[in-house]
Amino acid sequence: MVKWFWFLGLTLAAWEDLRTRRFPYTIFWAWMIPGIGAAAADGLSGHLAAASVGAGMLLTAWATGGALGAGDGLFFLMSACYLDLRETAFLLLAGLGISGIWSMAVILQSHMGSGRRPGTVPFLTCVWLPGVWLICR
Repeated sequence: MVKWFWFLGLTLAAWEDLRTRRFPYTIFWAWMIPGIGAAAADGLSGHLAAASVGAGMLLTAWATGGALGAGDGLFFLMSACYLDLRETAFLLLAGLGISGIWSMAVILQSHMGSGRRPGTVPFLTCVWLPGVWLICR
C-alpha cells in the first residue's frame, strides 16, 4: 500500500512537470514526511543508499547551474523513502532511456522544418512509465 501512495506522488509530480516544468515543494513535503515514517518502519539502511541517487542529482543540478533540474533530485530523494536502491536505480536508468528517446524526437522535429528551438523534456514524466512497471510487478 505504501508504494501505491508513492506512485500517486509520482503521478502528480509527472503531471506538474509536464504541465509547468516544475516539481512543486507541496508535493515534495506531502510525500516526504510520511515517507520518512515508512522508511523508518522498513529499516533505514536500504533507503539511505537509495537517497544517494537523489543527493547525487541535487549535487549535479548545483554543479551545472540547473542544467539538471533540482526538482528531479528532490523527487528521487523523496522516492528513496519508499523504494530501495535497486528500484531507485531502475527508475533513474529507465527514465533516462525514455527521456533520451523523447529528446531525440524533439531535436529531430526542430531540425525537420519547424525551425523552432528544441524545448525541454519533462524528466519526471519520463519516469512515470517505469514507475507503473515498479508498482505492477
